[in-house]
This record gives sequence, structure tokens and C-alpha cells, in this order.
Amino acid sequence: MKKIFKHTILAVGALVASTGFTSCLEEAFPQDGSFTQEQVKDASMESLALAMPAYFTATGAGGWDIGFAGFHIWRDASTADMPTAEESWDYFRYFNTQRSIGNTSGISKLYWDRYYSMIKRANNVLLLCTDDVENKESYYRGAAYVFRAMSYLDLIRQFEYKHTGVEKLDAYADQNKIWGITVPMITETSTEADARNTPRQPFWVMYRFILDDLAKAEKYLTKWPTSASKDMPDLGVCYGFQARTWMEMASRFEIYPNDLTTQLEKENASELAHLAKLGISSANDCYRKAAECARKAINCGYTPVTRDQWFNAKSGFNTPVSSWMFAVIITPENGLAKNTTWNSWPSYMTPETTYGMGSSEYGCYRMIDALLFSAINPDDWRRDTWMDPEYKNMADSEEKQKMFQERYKSITNYSYEKYNTHKAYAGFKYHPANGDMNTSSIGNAVSIPMMRVEEMYFIEMEALAHCESPAAGIAALNSFMDTYRMKDGKKFNSTVSQLDDVIDEIWTQKRVELWGEGQVWWDYKRRELPIIRGYEGTNHPALYRYNSIPGFVAPWTNIYIMQSVRDLNGQVILNPDATGAIPTLWTE
Repeated sequence: MKKIFKHTILAVGALVASTGFTSCLEEAFPQDGSFTQEQVKDASMESLALAMPAYFTATGAGGWDIGFAGFHIWRDASTADMPTAEESWDYFRYFNTQRSIGNTSGISKLYWDRYYSMIKRANNVLLLCTDDVENKESYYRGAAYVFRAMSYLDLIRQFEYKHTGVEKLDAYADQNKIWGITVPMITETSTEADARNTPRQPFWVMYRFILDDLAKAEKYLTKWPTSASKDMPDLGVCYGFQARTWMEMASRFEIYPNDLTTQLEKENASELAHLAKLGISSANDCYRKAAECARKAINCGYTPVTRDQWFNAKSGFNTPVSSWMFAVIITPENGLAKNTTWNSWPSYMTPETTYGMGSSEYGCYRMIDALLFSAINPDDWRRDTWMDPEYKNMADSEEKQKMFQERYKSITNYSYEKYNTHKAYAGFKYHPANGDMNTSSIGNAVSIPMMRVEEMYFIEMEALAHCESPAAGIAALNSFMDTYRMKDGKKFNSTVSQLDDVIDEIWTQKRVELWGEGQVWWDYKRRELPIIRGYEGTNHPALYRYNSIPGFVAPWTNIYIMQSVRDLNGQVILNPDATGAIPTLWTE
């Protein structure tokens, strides 16, 4: 069988019980830890289910491939929020420079292949797992619906083409009629013919499908609401993905009322009769549902990260705590710990490892955007996560040493001298496991959050501002900040009142909270906000200072679909190649 066919099956990732497709699957998947049809029949349900979270740490596509955690870096690095201190060793630079993001893009293919392979794993479970909710094994069925919904939600948000304001790109979208189409849909009952002839589905189909999966997941997880590990979803995680989906829909229908009309017209469509109805009539209904689902998630017992947990130099943001809902978990036995050194999460995201790209030798550590840092309240304890330029600019003195002792010593494994070698805005949110800066097999065994309860608070705030009132949204923000993020009893006390200002204030605090966690990229695209890296006082590398067009999505957030996908599925229409779409760098 031709190698290219192997890649296509990876891309569509279907498992079916019919004949004809099995041999293709057997050739397509043995190298990625999945199962053939015969193996599925013989495997235990537990092994099939655990193949889903195990795939979070699958690697093999290059130095920047560190599994799903690497997607977090790709997303945040391509926004305005997380510049690098040194571009020469930046393995995550392609979207920043708008180069190699078209048909030669390894990362777009990796997104496509990995998510569809995850869908395959979920389909494996759904094909054979009991649907008897009283059987405890049905927990795995609920988990599989969550994994599949997560994968499709991320896929459609990455690959659906949105307006960029770049004439040639948007004209291509007009000509090829790609507005409103997302990705192909493969389920546990799909056939080989489906896999080779499935078009990109319209948004109104995929929203119904994703929410239907999550409604089914809720049914099973309500009966079996807890999970044994943070890399397997529980009931709260199901609510969290519902909240994310409703927010995505709410923003879309607010910006594009015609899309709401289309969605409502399809509510009783015969082709969707097997899927649960949405039961909405407005964008505000979607915001209301987002707020309700976020609150349900919050009420599942998670609590926000404390100051001590956040700043723990041994375990801060590398070990699950009470706020973590869903996570990538890299054990000491995992290949990402025992078989890697510099190509690892700590290498890229902690400035403290001696063996990493963020080390003193290479200096490619991550910083916070200067404008975003300037928006952090001085009494917000999260501010000390990043080196203050005021501190950096001080001459070595007893006063500076005292400031280090009071603000930074307890939150880094570095000495005063070593800490000072970094640039202003350097981020010390993440640490190698147990604070081990020298031994990669120990330091690389970290966990990385994929969903935290704090995100649910911010979804609820934004949704309330829309569906209730701006006052309700800002009151929720003030309450969260006063309760969880201000120091010494200080008050956040934001007094903004106009809806746009309230939403911006909430989003600013969300960006600070979730820095490096790969979540705000979705908000940039969802709200169609520009990505601005070039401005007076910027700390972005000179070669990255491209500003996208206000009022539109950044062109590089419309992820390209590889030609090899269309070669095997002729129904797939490609996105335009956004390479070099913004031609001019900002210069001082």
C-alpha cells in the first residue's frame, strides 16, 4: 500500500467494523500506539480507554513535537502574549514569522493527524463499550464522548476559515465557498468510503454534533462522576467543554447574526434528527448556557490555585492541584521524560533548566508581553510571576537584593545572580519537576494543565456581562480578583461599565491567569481580535513584529489543511495559504 494512503488514514482516523478498511487501519496505526480491528476485539476496555490519555504524550514529528502540550506553546507563542527572549533557538517561530505555514507546514499536519488519531481512539471505545449507564464500565463511554468532542471542537476552531481583511485570502474564500465549513466528521460507524469522501461539515452540523456528544457524556459521567487521574475527564470536565462550546457559538452568533439564522433554520432539519436540539433563539441564550455550564463545572469541587501553590518552586504548575480539571501527565517512565532532554516542556517553558532551550546557554525562554504586564494591578500577586522591568533596570545594590529576597527568591530555583541574567518580563510560572534543573529524566516528568477551574470563572464573567448586564460581569470579576488574586486584603475595584470595556477587562485578567496554557489563542480567533506585536516599547523579537488587521482574525490563525489530505479525500476544500499574508513588519 502506498505510504501516502497511510498518512490519509492517520488524518481521518476512523475505526469501523466493516470489511475492506481493516487492512488499511492495520498499516496506518501500529506505530502510534493504537489498535487494529482484531486488537480492539481482544483488548480490555480499560486498555482501549487509556489509549486516549496516553496519546497526549505521543511524539515523533520533530524537535518541537512534545505531544499535545506542545500545542499549548504553538498557540500562545503565535499570539501577542508570550514572546521569546531569543529567536535563534525558537522552535515555535513559524506563525510569528508567517513562514512555512502553508503546504510545507509540519505543524498543521501534526494538528490534523493528532486530533483525528485521538478521535480514532474515542471511536474505538464507543464501538465496543457498553451503553448501560448502570455498568461502571460505561464511565469509559462517557470519557470517550468527551475526548471526541474535545478533538472536534479544537479542530473546527483551528481549521475553519474566518475573515482576515487580507484581500487575496478572503477572495479565495469567496471563490472556493469555504465560509462556514469546518472539518470532516468521522464517527465509530464510518466506512472507508466515508473516510475518502467526507466533505468539511458546516458549522451548524458540527455544533450540534459536539454538544450531542457532550450531552451523552454528561449522562454517563453523572452516574460515574469522578476519574482516577487528571488526564481522564470527569463530570466537571464535561461541563467545561460544554461551556467552551457555548462561548464559541455565542461569539459567532453575536458577530454574524446570519449564522444564527442558519443555525435556527436547521433546528428541525431531518439530517440532524439524531442529534439533540440546541433550544436557543439568540446569541444571549448561548451566553446564558455558557454561564450555566461554567458554574456547574465550578460546583464540581475545584478551587482556584492559591498563592503558595502558584509560586512553589518545586511543584508550581508541574503538579496537579485542586484547580486542575484536566491535564497532560508525563510520568518518569514516559518517553518524554526518560528519552528526551532539550525537546521537552521544561526545556521550552522553564528558564531554569540547564539542558533546555530556555537555559542560559540558549536563552530562548518565554516572557510576558510588555503591554499585558503593564495592565497587571500592582497589588495582584500574580505580577511577581514575571520579572518586573523596574527591578531589572535597578543597579546591583542592597535595595535590589532585598527586593529579590522579598519578591522572587521563594518562586525560583535560581540564585540572585542567576535570576538577574534574564531579561525583563521573563516568566517563572513553570518549573522542572521537583525543581530539578539538571537531570532531564527527573525534571521532564511534569504535568501540564489543559483546563483549570479559573477558566470557568472567566467564561462565567464574560457570559454574564452579555446575557445579564455589564455590571454583573464586572462584579463577578471584582469578586474573583478580591477573593483569589489580590494581596494583603487589597481590592481590585474595577469601575468600567460599558460592555466592551468590561469584556476587555475580563479578558486581560484571563490572559494573565492562563499565560502559557494555550487557551487565549481560541479567544483571539473567537472574538476576531488583532494580534499586535509591534508597538512602542514592545519586547517581541524584531522579526516577529507583524500586526494583523484590526477587526479581523490574524491570517495565521486560519490553519492550513495539507494538500495530502485532499489527495486522499477529494471532498476536502483547502484553506488559502497565509504565508506572508501581512507583508510589513512594524519598525520603530
